[in-house]
Amino acid sequence: MPPRSRIEGNEIMLLEALFIIGEDGNIYEGGGWTKIGDHTFGFNKISLGISIIGNFMTTTPNSKAQTAALSLIQCSLLKGYLASNYTLKGHRQLGQTTCPGDALYEVIKQWLRWN
Repeated sequence: MPPRSRIEGNEIMLLEALFIIGEDGNIYEGGGWTKIGDHTFGFNKISLGISIIGNFMTTTPNSKAQTAALSLIQCSLLKGYLASNYTLKGHRQLGQTTCPGDALYEVIKQWLRWN
């Protein structure tokens, strides 16, 4: 599910992700590392919100998107924006949602530090 936005005054505010990944393999900065996202109630201050654009209920993101997501996690570690003892979770583990989609959820369960 793509990230939602809202308009505040003349400014469009990204509500969910700090980073958005396209299946072109590009990583787009929403709030970035220094902002607090609004992606997962109760966890925004201690998490890094990453969205991959698309519907992944029955199909997985392509390899470019998956590689970009893993690279972003690694970069976040190296730059000190993600704790070395982080835990990877799918959005559905922290709230009532089907996000990130059944197919993508099965993929991330195989990634390092998923819990």
